[in-house]
Amino acid sequence: MRVTADDVAEAAGVSRAMVSRAFTEGAPIAARKRAHVLAVAEKLGYRPNRIARGLTGSQTGLIALVVGSVSRPYEAWLLETLSREIRQARNWPLLLQVQPGDELDNALEDALAYQVDGAIVAAGSVSPALAERCRASGAPLVMVGRVMPEGDTDAVCCDNRLGLELLVEHLTARGHTRLAWIGGTPETFSNIERQDGLLQALDRRGMKLLAARQGDYSVDSGLAQALTLLTAPEKPDAILCGNDAMALGAIAAARRLGLSVPGDIAITGFDDIPAAAWEPYQLTTVRNPVVETARAALRLLKQRISGTGQLDSEAPTGMPHQTQVVRLAPELVQRQSA
Repeated sequence: MRVTADDVAEAAGVSRAMVSRAFTEGAPIAARKRAHVLAVAEKLGYRPNRIARGLTGSQTGLIALVVGSVSRPYEAWLLETLSREIRQARNWPLLLQVQPGDELDNALEDALAYQVDGAIVAAGSVSPALAERCRASGAPLVMVGRVMPEGDTDAVCCDNRLGLELLVEHLTARGHTRLAWIGGTPETFSNIERQDGLLQALDRRGMKLLAARQGDYSVDSGLAQALTLLTAPEKPDAILCGNDAMALGAIAAARRLGLSVPGDIAITGFDDIPAAAWEPYQLTTVRNPVVETARAALRLLKQRISGTGQLDSEAPTGMPHQTQVVRLAPELVQRQSA
C-alpha cells in the first residue's frame, strides 16, 4: 500500500500541513522540525505527489521535453543532454516524443494535464494560440533549434548561416570550387537556414552551387544522394551535408566507389555529433553547441517560470513579455575528411 502524507503526519506526531511544509522549499518551518519530518518520511518510504502539488498551485518540478525521432544521432544526443541538464537543475523531464505528421499541439495539451511547470520543445513548431495558452496556464515554452516566425516564443538556436560560412571559407581556402549540397528535410527550420547560409556564402565569393540533392537527415539518405552526385557526369570536388549523419553516409558512398576522402572528394557535416570524431570518419564539421543550448534553454525557461524574464512595457496586446532568442555561435572543427 502506498504511504501517504497522513501516514507520515501520524508517525511524526505533526499535522498534515506540517508535512507539506517540510517538503516545500522556502516554507515556514523550523529546521529541526523539517529534519524530523523528512527523517520519518524517509523511514516510511514516502515520496510527495508532484502532480497533486501542481493541483494546489505549487510547482511540480516537471518539465515537458518534446523531441522528435530519437533514432537519429543528433536527436538522441540532444535528448540525453537536455535530460541530464534538467535533472541537474533538480527537475524531472516528462518525455513527449512526436513523429513526423504527429500533432505537436496535442502532445503539449496532454503535458499541461500533468501540471508541468514549462516545456522545452526540440521538435516541430507550436501554434501561436497554444503558446499563449501555455503562458496563460503558467507553463511557458522555450523552442530549441527553431525560431518561431511569429516571434512570440523564447528560443535557443545555433547560428546556422554562420556555420555554413565557416565551412565554405574552409573549403574554398583549400582550392575547392565545385561544391555540392545534400540538404535535409525541406521544410525544417535548420535546413532552410543552412541552405540559405550556403547560397549566401557562395554568392559573396562570386560562386554558384554545382549541384544540390535532398536527403532526410539520415545516414541512408546521405549515402544515396552522395552516390548520385559522385556518379554524375560533372562531379563535385566537395560535398557539404546538412548534418553529420548524412555526411557519414556520404563518406560511405565515396568509399563504395573507391574514392579517397579527402583526396578525391572533401566531405563536411554539421553538428559535431560524437560519431563525427570516430576513427573511420574523422569528419570535418561545424560544432552545434548542444550543452550550451540545453543550459540556455533551461535558463530561459526558469526565468519565465519564476517571473524574472525580461518584461517589455511597450509590448503589443497579447504579447506581455519581451521574447528572448539566443543565437549560439558555431565553431569549425577541422578533421581529416576535408
